[in-house]
This record gives sequence, structure tokens and C-alpha cells, in this order.
Amino acid sequence: MSAPSGQAKACPTKYAFWYIFATNGADGFLLDLIRRPGECLARLVTYRQGRPPRIVLHGFGPSGLKGAPGALGAALGGISLDAFGCRGALPGMHLDARFALNGRAMRFVPGFVTWWFDAVPDFRSRYGVLEQAICEGAVYEDAPIVCSTYSLESLAAARWVLISAPRFAGTDLAFEISGARLLGRWMPSAWVFHGGREYHLNSALDSLFRLRIGRCGEVESGHRVFTASIRAPGLRLDVEARGSIDQFARLDADRQTEIHTTLFGACRATVDPAGQTFLADKTCLLEVKN
Repeated sequence: MSAPSGQAKACPTKYAFWYIFATNGADGFLLDLIRRPGECLARLVTYRQGRPPRIVLHGFGPSGLKGAPGALGAALGGISLDAFGCRGALPGMHLDARFALNGRAMRFVPGFVTWWFDAVPDFRSRYGVLEQAICEGAVYEDAPIVCSTYSLESLAAARWVLISAPRFAGTDLAFEISGARLLGRWMPSAWVFHGGREYHLNSALDSLFRLRIGRCGEVESGHRVFTASIRAPGLRLDVEARGSIDQFARLDADRQTEIHTTLFGACRATVDPAGQTFLADKTCLLEVKN
């Protein structure tokens, strides 16, 4: 099955999101620029240890956001985002970030899937280093930066899970593992960097046989728990991540569904065949839309 050759959908996707996030374990920020039917939104979530997440929203008209889904550049109101940084000066959204993307990137879902299935997001990420940023008084230097976009037709019907771990101590390991619900099962995909090598696991073969989503944000003893595994040629990876429920922000709701996101997730990753285990403490994005 494939999308009709050379054709785009007749109308732009109803929902489109551009976001960046960074965290140093003590502070974190997540900026979203959102286009949805009838309106555009700028949303900034700031995370600080010992405090609940703080969400600031600004609304604009339906034509206020300038940007093409899948492309990094976007502008809305007083906020602009491009491949070199992000600047914003709306009330409660003071952000000045300079970053350097490293050329590593991932399109998580094949184009034919998002063409035929309206509830599967066309999710794409680019990776790099945040050279310096000031966000609502917090200063960031030499932190990983993840710049992502996704678009879809039916937000209400969509279900997904995301584990984004851009840095571990003592290794070059970094990964994003994403899963969308399709035909009653998880369709996972993953980007992994390890040992100087980049892995793109987004084929039907990968989703069906090489990747598994286990736990997807279920609450256990005050934490949301996420697990995943990869069994691919040259790569075996087991992941367990968790975050305190009071550090998850409720970002969006649409027809009985909600998006819950934290930047203070802790992650344990075991890489075979060497059996090495690496830890990331409160520096991972964990998200579930249920």
C-alpha cells in the first residue's frame, strides 16, 4: 500500500505542531506552536524541580501561524523558530535560545501510513545541542535540544506514546522511541544513536517484529511507567523510563483524550550484547496521549 504517486492531500492537515524542548535536570522548557481548526496557539511549559509544571498559552487567529508541516521553520505572534534558534517575547513566554543542529534527523512514520490513516501523526525530529538559552529566568548551556514537528487529521482519535532520551552519562547513546495506535495495536518506531552509528527503525518490518512497546504511561506508586525494547540487526536495547505524576503537565484535551508530558523522566537503558546499562536522571521527555 502506498500514497498516490506525487500527490499531496487536497487540504492542509487540520492539526500541526512545532515544538522544541530542553532540560538540564533542574529546569526545563517545552515550547509548542500549534495550528488547529479555528485557531493557532503558542504554549510554553516550564519545569522546575520541586514545583508543578507551569503552562502559559496565547491564542491567535487561524491564519496566524506561518510554517509548513514537516519543515522546521515557524512563526507565530512574537515567537519565531528556525534551524538556529528560537526567540519569543510574549507575556510569560520570554525565550531566547541559540542552538546547533547536528544533521541527525528522523521521520518516524512512513508517508503512506499518514496518508491513509488520519489518526497517525506524521512525526519528525531533528537533534542538536542547545548552546545557550534563557527561558523565564532559567539559564541553559550545553544541553541537548530536540526540534520536532507532527501533523495529523484527527487529534481526537489519535493515541501515542513517546520516550525521548537525548543524553546519557558516560556514553554517546541517545534515542527517541515513538508508538502510535493503529488497527488495535502499537506501531512503534525509533531513532537511536550509539557507538557512533545512527539507526532509523521506521519500516513495517521494524514495527511488526523488531520493536515492542510494553508499558505506556500506566501509573504505579505515583509514577507513570514506560517500557520498550528493540531487537534489530546490530542493536539490542531495553528501556525502562518513569516520571513522577506531579511533574507531568496536561497539555491538551480533545474529545475525552489527554496529552500528559514531563521533561523530568528518568531512564535506564541496557544495550546488548555487551549488557551495558546507562542512566539518564530527570532529563528525558516522556509523553502519553490516551
